[in-house]
Amino acid sequence: MQETPFCLRIEHLLPSMSDSNKTDFTNPSTFILLGIPGLEAAHVWISIPFCTMYVIAILGNFTILFIVKMEPSLHEPMYYFLCMLAVTDLVLSTSILPKMLSIFWFNSGEISFSACLTQMYFIHCFSMMESGIFVAMAFDRYVAICDPLRHSTILTNPVVAKIGLAVVLRGGTVVLPYPILARQWPYCRTNIIPHTYCEHIAVVKLACSDIRVSSYYSLSMAFLLTGLDVFFITVSYIQILRAIFSLPTKDTRLKTLGTCSSHLCAILIFYIPGLFSFVTHRFGQNVPLYIHILLANVYLLVPPMLNPIIYGVRTKQIRNRLLQLFTDKGTKESKTTNFTNPSTFILLGIPVPEATHVCISIPFSTIYAIAVMGNFTILFIVKMEPTLHEPMYYFLCMLAITDLLLSTSTVPKTLNIFWFNSREIDFSACLTQMYFIHYFSVMASGILMAMALDLCVAICHPLRHSTILTNSVVAKIGLAVVLRSGIMVILPYPILARRWPYCRTNIIPHTYCEDIAVLKVACADIRVSSYYVLSVAFLVTGVDVFLISMSYIQILRTIFSLPTKDVQLKAFRTCGSHLFVFLTFCIPSLFSILMQRFDQNVPVHFHVLIANLYLLVPPVLNPIIYRVRTKQIRDRLLWFFTCKGT
Repeated sequence: MQETPFCLRIEHLLPSMSDSNKTDFTNPSTFILLGIPGLEAAHVWISIPFCTMYVIAILGNFTILFIVKMEPSLHEPMYYFLCMLAVTDLVLSTSILPKMLSIFWFNSGEISFSACLTQMYFIHCFSMMESGIFVAMAFDRYVAICDPLRHSTILTNPVVAKIGLAVVLRGGTVVLPYPILARQWPYCRTNIIPHTYCEHIAVVKLACSDIRVSSYYSLSMAFLLTGLDVFFITVSYIQILRAIFSLPTKDTRLKTLGTCSSHLCAILIFYIPGLFSFVTHRFGQNVPLYIHILLANVYLLVPPMLNPIIYGVRTKQIRNRLLQLFTDKGTKESKTTNFTNPSTFILLGIPVPEATHVCISIPFSTIYAIAVMGNFTILFIVKMEPTLHEPMYYFLCMLAITDLLLSTSTVPKTLNIFWFNSREIDFSACLTQMYFIHYFSVMASGILMAMALDLCVAICHPLRHSTILTNSVVAKIGLAVVLRSGIMVILPYPILARRWPYCRTNIIPHTYCEDIAVLKVACADIRVSSYYVLSVAFLVTGVDVFLISMSYIQILRTIFSLPTKDVQLKAFRTCGSHLFVFLTFCIPSLFSILMQRFDQNVPVHFHVLIANLYLLVPPVLNPIIYRVRTKQIRDRLLWFFTCKGT
C-alpha cells in the first residue's frame, strides 16, 4: 500500500487550512510555526523570561526616547543615534515577540504566507539597520575624540539626518530580495516551519527547488555588509585609541575611554550572539535544533533589552534625568544640619570610585536574578510534585521563601544606588530594612536547624520519621522559627536604634541599613545596642550551630553502625545538600561579623563587600545545591524542560 506523504498526513490535523493547501503548496496560504521543537512542554516556562525581556525592552527604549526628547542637553548627535537604535530595537523585538508568545501561550502557530514574508523582511531589515547605526555611533565617537573642536560643525543635524536616512535605505534595499526570492519558490514539501518566527533560511528550506540563489545571497550579505560594518567600527576605534594614548595623563585617558564604554558594550552584545547564532545555524549540523532556535531568539531579544539599560546606567545625563523624573530631587545632596530625628539617611553604597559601582552592579544583579528564579523554581517544583510533600522539602520551601525575602530586602535598593545614584532612604524605611535583614538571617539559621533535626530523625529513626515529623509538627516548628526570629530576638534592634539621637551625620557608608553601621552615626552611648547585637549573633547562632552539630554527631554514629560501606555512603549522601548549605550560610556570616566588630584595619569597602556577599551568596547557591544534589528535584526539573522525565 502506498504511503501517504507527510505533508498530506499532517493536513487533516489542521482543519483551518483550505482544500487547495492540502494538495498543493506552490502558493501556500499559511505556514505553521512550531515554536521550539523538542521543548513544546516547556513553552509556557520559556515564555516567562522571553516576555520579561520584551517588557523590559519596550519600557527601556521608550524611556530613552522620552528622556532624550524632554532633555535639551541631550539634543546631540550621540543621542540622536541612540534614539534611532531605540526605535530599531522596538520594531525588531515587536516583529517577533507577539507572534512567539501567541505560539507559546495559545498554540497559535498559523501565519499567512504574506505575513511570514513581511516578518522575515522586518527582522532582517532592522537587524541590518542596527548594524549600520553602530557604525554611525562609532563615527560620532571618532569625531568627538579625535577632532573635538570640529565635532559640532561636522555632525550637524542635517548630516545626522542624512546618515540615518542612508542607514534606513541600505537596510531596506539590501534585504528586499529576501522576500522577493522567497515568494517565487514553489513549496511542495510542507508548510511547517520548525521555528518561532519566519527566519529566511528556515522558510526557503521548505521550497522544492534549487534555492542556492537565496542561500548565497543571504550568506554574502551577512558576511559582506556585517564585515564592512565591523571593519569601519574597528578602524574608528583604532584611531580613537591612538588619540586616547596620546593624551597627557592617565585620568584623562580613562575619562575619554569611558565615553566609548556604552557603545563598546552594545556592539559586543549585538555582534557576538549574532555571529554565534549565524555560524551554528549554517555549520553546526550536530547541534540540536532547539539550541539553534533558542540562540536565534536570544540574538534578537537580548540587545533590545540590554541597550537601554547599558546607556541608561552608564550615561550620566540620562541617569540623572531618569532619577529626577522619579524623585523630583535630581542628584542634590541632603543637608546635614540637624539629625536628632533625621527624616532620611544617605547610603553611600560601596565606598569606592563611583564609576566602579556600575561594574559591581553586574554580578550583583546577575546573582539576584539567579536567586529569584532558583528559589521560585524550588517552590514551584515542590508544589507540583506530590512525592516531594515531605518534611525535608517543606523546610526547603521555608528556606527558599526566606532567601527570597532576605535578598529582596537589600538588592533593589543597592542597585538603585549603583545605577541611579539614588542614595536617600527614609529613617523608618531604614529601620524596617534593618529589621527584615536580621529577622530573615536568624530565620534561615533556625530553618537549617530544623532541617538537621529532620535528617537526624530520618537516619536515626527511619521507621518513626513519618509519625514524629507530621505535617502539624512541621507547621509548629516553622511557626516557632518565625516567632523566635521576629518577636523574641530581632524586634529590639529597631526599637533601640529609634531612641538614639543622631547629631553627627546622616551618611551611612554601606549599601543597606546594617545595624552597627546605623548605630555608629548616633551621638550617644550605644553600648546597650552593640552588646545586644553581639550577644544575639553569638548566642542564637551559637545555639543553632550547637544543635546542628549534635544532630550530626547522632547521624554519624548511626551511619558508622551500618553494615556495609555502600550503605554508609548512601546514607551520608542524603546529608550532602544540607551540609553544603549550612557551610555556605555560616562561614561568610561568621567571617563578616568578626571583621565588622574586631578588625579595624580592614578597609571599609572590603567590610561592605563581605557583608553583601553574606546576604547574596546563600540565596543564590541554596537552590542550585538542592537542584544538583537532590534527585527528585533534578528529575522533575528535567521533565518540565524535556517532557521525558526519567
